[in-house]
Amino acid sequence: MAIYHLTASTGSRKGGQSAGAKHDYITRSGKYAPSPDRPGQRHDPATHVAHGNMPAWAWALGPSAYWRAADTHERANGRLFKQLEFSLPVELTEQQNVELAERFARHLTDDEALPYTLAIHAGGPDRSNPHCHLMISERINDGIERQPSQWFKRFNRAKPHKGGAQKSGSLKPSDWLDGVRRDWAGIANDALAQAGRPERIDHRSLVDQGVDRLATIHEGRGGSGMRRRDEDSERAAHNDQVRLANQAKADAEA
Repeated sequence: MAIYHLTASTGSRKGGQSAGAKHDYITRSGKYAPSPDRPGQRHDPATHVAHGNMPAWAWALGPSAYWRAADTHERANGRLFKQLEFSLPVELTEQQNVELAERFARHLTDDEALPYTLAIHAGGPDRSNPHCHLMISERINDGIERQPSQWFKRFNRAKPHKGGAQKSGSLKPSDWLDGVRRDWAGIANDALAQAGRPERIDHRSLVDQGVDRLATIHEGRGGSGMRRRDEDSERAAHNDQVRLANQAKADAEA
């Protein structure tokens, strides 16, 4: 059945993150690319990669150059990217999920032309956990030609062409994620409805939904892989106990 899962994180130089490394990881490129030299590699493949709102120099050099330039030129305490990870409905076809993920990315970025990269992962060999990673830059693409070294400088409000690309403030408020979670539910449910599917997802907590049962936690790609290999996992064990408790409760009330 369709499940709701969406998390957000911020990558910054101060926090020790690398935008270039994150790009390579989600797109399965660079050292994360499939290779016969790394037969033990367990990363599930990226089945679709897309980019949007990139400045001209990034399209010319390749979108990965954008994130590497952020690592090089963004100020020492600057934020490099905002990342969202969200589950895609298993009830939709691969192409329908591609269209859904791209629609959501445009919904979040097009108003301010924020550069982004998204990658859809298969979710294991059986493709039972399809999900999307979305990296968003806070730098607004205003159409002014800038070289990479200038793009990440401080914005010059009086003379925009002499400063860097302005940073958006829309991704910073504490309630931004609440709106994103709500919007994802609406857009995903619209896609399910258009596909003629009855399933729906709900961004609200079980308590807010009025559902009297315990909630499981997201196991993710790593947890799913451990289940397939019959390996112990704290998250899997927790979820198994929750499911048993919920079933016992349902049996008692039947």
